[in-house]
Amino acid sequence: MKKYLWLFLTALCSYIFYFFSLPPSTPYTPPPLPVQEQLLLVPLDSRPPCTLIAQDLGRLASIDVILPPKELLDNYRTPANREKLSSWLSHNAGNCPAVISGDLLIHGGLLASRLPQGTVNDEQNFFKLLQTMPSGEDITVFSIIPRLLVSDNLLPDAWYQWHLMRYSTLRDIVEQFGDYPSTAQLEEIKNKIPQEILQKYNVLYSTNDSFNKQLAALCAAKNYTLVIGQDDAQPFGLPNRNRTHAEAYMRRAGLSSASTTTCGADEIAQMLTARRFCQINNYTPKFYIEYTTGSAATAIMPYMAVTAEAALLDKIKFTGGTLTQNLNEADIILYVHCGSAKEPANEKMAQKLQTLLNSGKHVAVIDASEDYESSQMLLPVLLANNVTINKLVSYSAWNTFGNAAGTAMAQSAIFTGQLKRLPKYLLPALYAQNLNFTVARLLDDYSYQKLLHHRLSTILNLRGQDPANLNDSYKTFAENIIEGFIYNEKRSLLYTNLGLTPFYSDGADEYYLTGINAETKLPWNRIFEIELKTNCEYGIKKSAQ
Repeated sequence: MKKYLWLFLTALCSYIFYFFSLPPSTPYTPPPLPVQEQLLLVPLDSRPPCTLIAQDLGRLASIDVILPPKELLDNYRTPANREKLSSWLSHNAGNCPAVISGDLLIHGGLLASRLPQGTVNDEQNFFKLLQTMPSGEDITVFSIIPRLLVSDNLLPDAWYQWHLMRYSTLRDIVEQFGDYPSTAQLEEIKNKIPQEILQKYNVLYSTNDSFNKQLAALCAAKNYTLVIGQDDAQPFGLPNRNRTHAEAYMRRAGLSSASTTTCGADEIAQMLTARRFCQINNYTPKFYIEYTTGSAATAIMPYMAVTAEAALLDKIKFTGGTLTQNLNEADIILYVHCGSAKEPANEKMAQKLQTLLNSGKHVAVIDASEDYESSQMLLPVLLANNVTINKLVSYSAWNTFGNAAGTAMAQSAIFTGQLKRLPKYLLPALYAQNLNFTVARLLDDYSYQKLLHHRLSTILNLRGQDPANLNDSYKTFAENIIEGFIYNEKRSLLYTNLGLTPFYSDGADEYYLTGINAETKLPWNRIFEIELKTNCEYGIKKSAQ
């Protein structure tokens, strides 16, 4: 019996040693990248994608992104302190370039803009504030077109959410094509919606349309850059109509080519940080698009008004980059996966990506799924086939394709631009900091959002707790589950993939990921998003060459 126990323990130790050991190395602490300039950011709201992730990308870009004091920002259903935020902006504007969200200063945040909280007086106060600020293209103002779906918190309007969405879609179709069947359906759906609610929905878009027109004129007069984002939408609907109008207002006002509309909202601050980096360094990144399937380019992913390819071209322009058809001249290869039940990821896709990485190409993975299912995504197949994902220049898998594309392009544009300007001795630090950002995306976009979020929601519902409205006790309960899950995920990623091969080599030394420290919490009393901070550890050893 003792013999078999000894054999079992020996086999167990061998298993643990094999699967939970990393190549030996000497600890390496990367120095911080030198700050090139500061950037003032009045964010869309207080959520991590709009604040902390923009700051993380700023550090990667040698830009110090300065945020307002946290106590002035919104907290879920509590709007931001708009008066104090305006004073803070007035006091700091002119000291450095600025990115300013109209939705935060008018409504108190994105969620508040869907109700909407802001009044005509709030809009006028915002215009007056912009008038008092310094003129110049170093100031960028951005605003968001209301999403297609009415806010869940707006009652009784939300009871007619589907009807309003259908009305919005049909009205856009009728205005564009004027066909009889659509016109008849439009009249039918209008009769099913209370007149007061229908009028409120129409006023939401007409007010936004008028606001965009005035904002374009003001930005032209002050020589500001203007960005109009389009929140969650579909191929037809009143949001598309407002975006088309906004583009016309920009042209008529004579705004510069830097002013644009874009399909997205949460990632705008990240992309403007990347674009600022490209501008001050005269860098025009060249993007090459490689789709995993033949249908990916024309796929219209959930919450998107345009095809995947149209969204990619949108983001390339927004970043300040260009599209190239020449793989060898590209700075960045966008490896784009739009998975579905019919076309999930496969081993051939993983092998193709590994070939690109082995050739030294800078590859950014945009990993989307039609049904928000991990089984349709690319990452599990990459892990199963031991693809060296620590060599990716970025990975992103947000819940919407536009968000994911924006984050991936922002990170990859900054990284490849820094490669061209930083001295050689700082390149290990650049690669390390870039990997730290990618690890956060893997743990957040994939591990939490695709593997845990639905399960956690089920657990909370079974306990009679609304995942979108947690009390303090259940917030702590959820955070404990998240912390334990992310702990296991980070160890699995480290010991089975990320830490096994060098993420950078300069010919003399090889650099390894040796540890992942991750802090997680819920920024708001809901589980829709997490605040995740990674602080990776690294090692260095002499190259075998």
